[in-house]
Amino acid sequence: MSELEEYTDERVAQDIVATMDSVGIVETIRAVSESDRTDDEKDELSRNERHIQIYMAKSKFVAGLSSDQKAKIDAFGLDPL
Repeated sequence: MSELEEYTDERVAQDIVATMDSVGIVETIRAVSESDRTDDEKDELSRNERHIQIYMAKSKFVAGLSSDQKAKIDAFGLDPL
């Protein structure tokens, strides 16, 4: 999305769905002991955490989250990028 494009409510809703998919992936991989994670799982965890961090830096995105969605994301302790 270019800077000139408006971040619409429809786009926010789509991004929330995609981000909650990432939340599920992060929860699943974090449930595996760090020493037992495969290289693919480590890469997937990194990618999905970064995805979440990027969107959590967007105030309109954060405003669109339900309190449950935001609580799940906040529980990861990730800083927005």
